[in-house]
Amino acid sequence: MPALLDAHCHPAEEVRGAGAEAVDAWVRAAGDVPLQQVWAMSTDVHDQPLVARLADAWPDKVVPCFGFHPWVAHTISLGDVQDARSHYAALFGSDDDVFSQFPPPLPLREAIARLEAYLVAYPQALVGEVGVDRSFRIREPGRGLTRWQTPLEHQIAVLDAQVQLACRYQRSVSMHSVRAAGVTVAWLERMKASVAGFGEINIDLHSCTLSPETIRLVQQGHPNIFVSFSTAVNLRAGRERLCEQIRACDPERLLCESDWHAWDELASRTNDMVQCVVEVHGHDMPERMLRCSYAFTKRRV
Repeated sequence: MPALLDAHCHPAEEVRGAGAEAVDAWVRAAGDVPLQQVWAMSTDVHDQPLVARLADAWPDKVVPCFGFHPWVAHTISLGDVQDARSHYAALFGSDDDVFSQFPPPLPLREAIARLEAYLVAYPQALVGEVGVDRSFRIREPGRGLTRWQTPLEHQIAVLDAQVQLACRYQRSVSMHSVRAAGVTVAWLERMKASVAGFGEINIDLHSCTLSPETIRLVQQGHPNIFVSFSTAVNLRAGRERLCEQIRACDPERLLCESDWHAWDELASRTNDMVQCVVEVHGHDMPERMLRCSYAFTKRRV
């Protein structure tokens, strides 16, 4: 049976910075994707309006997801707004002429206000993509990667604020975690112990790279933790490793995704991932994962 939904994708990347005609054509093309649902992620202030347009055009097909990705966390100021150079110099602990070319910082309170406005406007929306990343280096505008990385404490502050908002509105979350297994486990424990309503929302660890042992322990300790995999990311470590990860998952909290951007590849990539899951957990998994999706978003089947 083909996949029924893609639990994490980035179609807005196809038209980032594109003109109105290209965006209109892109919105129309969503209707040709042979999936029942796509959970369309956003990452920053530029693609959030694009995701909203998709949801407006295809309310039964597109589940909009609004958030600030850890790759843009450096563009968010935790305190009062500074000029760009001062903000980045303070964040990275050094000064450089290139900081003047970086985006003007967005105050965290404004970022959260924007996110809240989307959650109010779209009652079906999820929060995503948010998370932590210990490998990403900042890209210099128009050039390559720099040596700078966003401090983990700053990333977590941005993540905390978004997930606290998700708890307030009872929305589930699609979470990015790269080279941050210990950090993620500790964060989950802290949120469970200290944030009201955290246990009432669900968290999907998307394109999950945690070890099978850690996946098992996390799901045993947190009934609200789902896991999803993509061939785009998870096959990098080999098919045997991916099957071990799938085997470690609670099949009632397991989803498949493409983690891709191009409309014409979402279904095939998600279906490839579904076949991996079927090999491990059996041929009834497509239907079971559809039920998982309803449980994750807290909708009735």
